[in-house]
Amino acid sequence: MDSNRLKRRRSSSANPSSSFPPSSKKPRTSLVNPSNLDASSSQGSSQATAHLSSDIQALGSASQESMWVFAHSSEPGSPSPITGGSTDIHVGRAIYEHRGQFQVPPNYKTQRPEDQPTFGNMDSMLPALLGMGPVTDMGVGGVDPATSAHTALAETQRFPDTYLKPFKDFNQAVTTLTKIHPYARMALGMLVAISQMFVVQQTRDERVSRLLDTVRKVYEFLTEETTLKEMSGKRETFAKIALMTSGAVQFIKNYSATVDFWKRSGKDGDYETRDVSIAYTEALEDLMQQYRRHEDRGVQVDAFRVLEELDLDGFARARGVGVNWTKRCLDGTRTEILTDIINWIYDTADNVPRILWFHGQAGKGKSAIAHTIALWFKSIGGVGSCCCFSRDWQAEHLEEQLIRTVSWDLAERDPAFRRALADAVAKDDALKTTSDIVLQWKRLISEPLHKISGHIVGNVLVVVDALDESGAGPSRRHLLSVLASAQTAELPRNVRILVTSRTLPDIEHVLNAAQHVRSTSLDDVSIGLSERDVRLYIMKKVGHLRGVGPAVVHAISQKAEGLFEWARLACEFVNPGAVKNGSVKERVANVMNLRSGGGLLDAMYRAILEDSIPKDETTLTQFHSVMQQIMSALEPLHLNTLNKMRSHFPDKEDRYDVIAILESMAPLLGGITDRSCPVRPLHASFYDFLMDRSRS
Repeated sequence: MDSNRLKRRRSSSANPSSSFPPSSKKPRTSLVNPSNLDASSSQGSSQATAHLSSDIQALGSASQESMWVFAHSSEPGSPSPITGGSTDIHVGRAIYEHRGQFQVPPNYKTQRPEDQPTFGNMDSMLPALLGMGPVTDMGVGGVDPATSAHTALAETQRFPDTYLKPFKDFNQAVTTLTKIHPYARMALGMLVAISQMFVVQQTRDERVSRLLDTVRKVYEFLTEETTLKEMSGKRETFAKIALMTSGAVQFIKNYSATVDFWKRSGKDGDYETRDVSIAYTEALEDLMQQYRRHEDRGVQVDAFRVLEELDLDGFARARGVGVNWTKRCLDGTRTEILTDIINWIYDTADNVPRILWFHGQAGKGKSAIAHTIALWFKSIGGVGSCCCFSRDWQAEHLEEQLIRTVSWDLAERDPAFRRALADAVAKDDALKTTSDIVLQWKRLISEPLHKISGHIVGNVLVVVDALDESGAGPSRRHLLSVLASAQTAELPRNVRILVTSRTLPDIEHVLNAAQHVRSTSLDDVSIGLSERDVRLYIMKKVGHLRGVGPAVVHAISQKAEGLFEWARLACEFVNPGAVKNGSVKERVANVMNLRSGGGLLDAMYRAILEDSIPKDETTLTQFHSVMQQIMSALEPLHLNTLNKMRSHFPDKEDRYDVIAILESMAPLLGGITDRSCPVRPLHASFYDFLMDRSRS
């Protein structure tokens, strides 16, 4: 926090009435026109109905303790307009920071016309977001939404109406919502989880009473007619409100342990409490005003999260394997699939599979979906982790570091888990470096999560992307056995693990045999939905070019056969800023003349290479040498490093400029235009293409 804001908060703490202004609008308990909710959401967004769970305690992480044992956090975020971001602010020995979480789908195996509402018929939907099962063919049962809402409300009657009214009104209002953008739905899921925790676990600790009042005012604001009606159109600000609310509730839920930490640090607990409370109040009041005024300043907001400095030094973990904001889905695409995943995350039924295995052929967009979910989850304050395998990092044996990395991420995002993890490694320091995957899972994930069950706000989400790129089959045998184990099946009911991979035999054999794993294939998505999303992507990338109208976009999207990676390469090939020869029209014709079928990506790779690399023997020899240098490195290297390495080659004729050889390879290799990144294939399928002589 900068000194001016800190001084302002300290002065305002002396005048409590000025620090906690009342809401400027009278709360309303219902929506006048719930059928009109998504007027400003982007094309292709799905619609669904949010339902209240009859199992409130599960959405509140099944906590049976007093309400001021809540939880939340966040790691530093990327500069993405979609995520909201997060930054750590160090204050003394404490760290103030922030956090986020998710929601329902159609049967996306069934093709629908673009203009037909996906979730218009409530009777055909299975309640999912807030406690019911996903779509029918998932094999998970549902609950009538009205019955569920009434059950949730009935359980709250024992608490004073004056205190609980905003939360009860909010719980009632969300049962009427339809046509929600997936990102707004995710934020809504977090806010519902928080509201139900308040309803079930009332606590009035005087030291945090003003912060509790601020949270109540947020829910008064949320039940205003225009707030929920405009949720999808203002989803960025709405997500920030969810983030800051979850951060405030996390502070309340961990308050007792935090005060103990402050005392051990020689700090004034009352003083620190006022400072954090004022910070949250100012931030939430400002966000609510932005929402009312239709403002989106595009400014990242940070929850002021307090983490104890515990002994986790020497904790070996993978670096650079986290979520990547550049890989997210284009807004308006994949809405049905994203909603389906959100439903699964929020489903609170006892028999919900702990693991969702998302698989399909290379180029279908599995990683984009995984990164979008992880980014959204983080941006609203969800407690989670995202780890991505990559073929060019196999020498690092990331499979041995995955579990430690996940546990570290969770400890950075939730104070209760942080304390539980510190206790575990304090008893056995070898856990910080052991390569025993089974032991890591038990001591660093399973036991800490069971120990703090009920202390986390919302769900825990772990995303494991590109499991097939972890290495050869034997290298991931132990990791697969852990994922398929009974120990994983018995994780707390608010824990979810999203795994993406191609359908390799060893992965398919193990995961399909586990009852707690739900298998979903992108290859089963209807042609109509896939083509719609690919068409939106192509229109965004090249639709503005002269000679590329709707008819051309439609033709290219049909040619793509649902492969987003092929569509990306086609757009790179057609774009005049990325090519050397031919007009846009000629290059579109070249794309359309590429052979279709199983080798669609290979044909595109050959077209780009033939267009970029001169066919004379000298140039081809140099290109082969440079690519061999890149592909045989134990880890990806930067262009400057590759050049410096080549300057030491024994033969002078081999000391040519790597940059000159690779400058036209930007569509296929990372690290060419952005020199801050190492040079590596942008997609695993290009690596396979290069390493198979029969294909390349």
